[in-house]
Amino acid sequence: MHEKLKTVFTGLAFPEALRWHKGELWFSDVLAGKVYRADIGTGEYYEVASILPTVGGLGWLANGDLLTVDCEARSVLCINADGGKNVYANMSEFWEFPANDMLVDKDGTAWIGSYGYNPETDPPKESSLARFRGGVLDFPVNSLIFPNGMARLDESHFVVAETFADRLAIIETGSSGTVRVEKRIALPSNSTPDGLAVDEEGNIWVASAYGAAILKIDPKSGTVERAIEIEGRGVFDCTFGGTELETLFIAVSDVDESEALLNLPGEILAISVGVHGRE
Repeated sequence: MHEKLKTVFTGLAFPEALRWHKGELWFSDVLAGKVYRADIGTGEYYEVASILPTVGGLGWLANGDLLTVDCEARSVLCINADGGKNVYANMSEFWEFPANDMLVDKDGTAWIGSYGYNPETDPPKESSLARFRGGVLDFPVNSLIFPNGMARLDESHFVVAETFADRLAIIETGSSGTVRVEKRIALPSNSTPDGLAVDEEGNIWVASAYGAAILKIDPKSGTVERAIEIEGRGVFDCTFGGTELETLFIAVSDVDESEALLNLPGEILAISVGVHGRE
């Protein structure tokens, strides 16, 4: 039996890109263009960077520098300890639509997704997944529909949410350099998978953006469980954190972005789900 959801942070527009890093919860308030680090003990959060108008995924280099996605500029910025900003990777020449979420591997390789089309006005269109490593930018996967949240499953695989295709893509990143979609996991209609996290048993916990729930998926069998119901809210991301990665943090807000920016209904919730997250 899960514990009850607790509200730990409030007063946000549209929180996403939840990351647990060095004992603190970090996240982007996407529509406010702010990156925050948060102290779960005090309930306070602190601005780290302002990247207007919208900011996306987060990650870190081995030297501690923060990487963050400048969505409209279609680039990744590196923010050093002094707060200075430099362009780390620039996809603007190749992408017409905004950049989105990002996964940064331990070796500094950054995987960045793009909208690929305007979901408000256009039919779904395949988009590319960018890879930036060793100063080189390429686009090894080009068949994803609105690639969004990402997390490592193991050293040679990661999972990507294809939000408006209602599915997950398992990407192989083999030692030979091969990058390919190894398989896909179909989700129920209107699941709209967004941010996600992986637990120590290999299960994938997925924020169902317009489905008012956190889904739990077994990537081997494809079994989908509505693990946590969150009625009346848009559910946009989740990550494991806490002293032993024993708490699932969940980002929620209004599904109407204009209302979210105006009224700041965004919150970050917390719940113990009886399993630990993966490092």
